Amino acid sequence: MNFTKFNKNQFEKIEWNKKTDGFSFKKIKDIYDETNVVQVFGFFFTKSENYGLQPNAILNDCILNLPTHQKETISELLKNKEAVEAIKRGECSLKFRQYKSKYNNICYDIEFINTSKEETAEKQESIF
Repeated sequence: MNFTKFNKNQFEKIEWNKKTDGFSFKKIKDIYDETNVVQVFGFFFTKSENYGLQPNAILNDCILNLPTHQKETISELLKNKEAVEAIKRGECSLKFRQYKSKYNNICYDIEFINTSKEETAEKQESIF
């Protein structure tokens, strides 16, 4: 039996083309009023004692904490070489959606969208 198939978060270390030195972590609610669509330059996970693996997105000027329920989607995306290369080319953006939970809390979710050609032309500087 091959037990390695049960490893859920197995992906190679990815070097994104974005310098993140000095970037701060932000929540979607922190930037929601400014914009509801942002270009993404990479994804990664951080580990939290309280919440386990937390998905994050590298934006132009900060690192964005993503909803925990997107963990599986981000994990699958990071395993897909074609998707990783497209992100490195600047072809991925996130659109935010605000909604009220059944407990009347304001919550946020993300939707993946393709980056427009104009935005892709204004790519970030390469770290290489």
